[in-house]
Amino acid sequence: MRVTSRTRFPSVPSAPAILAMLAIAAAALSGCRLERASGKKPSGFRDGLPQRGDQTDSASPDSAGPDAQDATPHRGEDIVFDSLPPSAKPRLPAGLHDFQQVFADVAEKAIPAVVSVYSERNIGSPESGSPYDDFLDNGPFQYFFNQPGGKKANPHSHKETGLGSGVIISPSGYILTNNHVIDGADVIKVQLLDETEYVASIVGTDKPSDMAVIKIKAKKLLPTIPLGSSEKLRIGEWVIAVGNPYGLSHTVTTGIISAKGRKNTGINSYENFLQTDAAINPGNSGGALMNLSGELIGINTAIFSRSGGYQGIGFAIPIDMAKKITQDLIRDGEVTRGWLGVSIQPLDPDQAEALKLGEHGDGMVHGAMVGGVVPGSPAEKAGIKRGDVITKVGDLEVKDANDLLNQIALLLPNKTVDVWVIRDGITLTFKARIAKRDEKRLASIRGGDEDGEPATVGLQVAGLNKEIKERFGIEKSLTRGVVILSVEADSRAARAHLREGDVITEINRIAVLNLEGFRASMAQASKGNKILLQVNRKGNALFVTL
Repeated sequence: MRVTSRTRFPSVPSAPAILAMLAIAAAALSGCRLERASGKKPSGFRDGLPQRGDQTDSASPDSAGPDAQDATPHRGEDIVFDSLPPSAKPRLPAGLHDFQQVFADVAEKAIPAVVSVYSERNIGSPESGSPYDDFLDNGPFQYFFNQPGGKKANPHSHKETGLGSGVIISPSGYILTNNHVIDGADVIKVQLLDETEYVASIVGTDKPSDMAVIKIKAKKLLPTIPLGSSEKLRIGEWVIAVGNPYGLSHTVTTGIISAKGRKNTGINSYENFLQTDAAINPGNSGGALMNLSGELIGINTAIFSRSGGYQGIGFAIPIDMAKKITQDLIRDGEVTRGWLGVSIQPLDPDQAEALKLGEHGDGMVHGAMVGGVVPGSPAEKAGIKRGDVITKVGDLEVKDANDLLNQIALLLPNKTVDVWVIRDGITLTFKARIAKRDEKRLASIRGGDEDGEPATVGLQVAGLNKEIKERFGIEKSLTRGVVILSVEADSRAARAHLREGDVITEINRIAVLNLEGFRASMAQASKGNKILLQVNRKGNALFVTL
């Protein structure tokens, strides 16, 4: 494994070598046990306690002679505990010893660069709670805000505190963390390894990706973690997580990369998560995920849990995505994203068959269906139409709707790219000049904008398909409607207590058949003051007013 100039660790043995080393160690231990079992004990030792004089261990209570030791305890007697002498200890193979040291060396260098982040928020009323309370209590994806180590608001308190983690990425004090760790905070404090505490200022936040950069003014240069590449990671590679779970600062856990490119979880608007089984818990949010070269390859963000704690599935924002966001936030205070101007929706196998789309070598149907084109947008000017399936942007294939969303967002405004589409079974290529994404303008589009972002009502929705139904546990017989992927905090939808996984089946008594029908109905309904929704929640129908 390549070692950067910032880290010096022993080389990591290959998997077969590790297995061989473990077998040797096991054999050594087994041999030691056999030697002891056969009566060949280390000199000067016996089972339980060291020998004294010429005593043997064959005496029984019935054959005890007059010189037998009294079993009565004697106060003040010194006890010598059994231990293996150096000559009897099995030697750990050199390669396995080096492998162990890699974890210790990485942790030792990383711990000083991981900080505790405390946030304090003055709430408006005694009854107010965290905007994440409903998400925490009901969803399987548990954010790490307002967990043990912080206190929720109660009728006798006008403040709420939260706890998370952060990673120092610059000696001058720039710290990378999650947006939800500091969202809405009036005061942010950072504690270093030596327990020195600083008040931090916000450099910039990006809610769609759940990233934030804060800064402290320290009197010395601060330790950092070198940035690696998440793109080069392979599934199965060892990783190390460092954070502050439940307020237990600088906790180190290990695991592997379980999956890459996890999306459609409903956690963030822009998703391309690394999945790991390294133990991360409430308080780890914003902490470091590193490879065995000691490089930062992800920012721990969320876990999938039905208990609120670790269940073997954690998600981290890949560092390649975080790099661009961080640079934009430090330079401009906001993230600049590209905009194509199309409504997109997932493509299921039935739609692919109807559109005469072929499968790729992996047996999957790739692409994103265009549900609509924004008038005057780069897509319309290029000639892209509703019903087209976008399969490629520039040199990158489009795997699904989320993949297209991420690819377009990473493009710089005014850049001209080739967009490959399939229309009526024929592959066409269009040149589109990417524009700058204007979040305020897009928020004015009711019922979800061109990339499925939460609109002014505060909802992010998607059409029903097999994958969506399995993820949210939606009954198979339900074929009409749209499912809520996320609810924006402090929005009309949040105040109406809508939840992720709810299926909207009617808007103002008009049936919602699909995503396009939802957008049309919402556009019409937004002309009035109130919007009446019929929602299917876990098989139960209820009405909700926005």
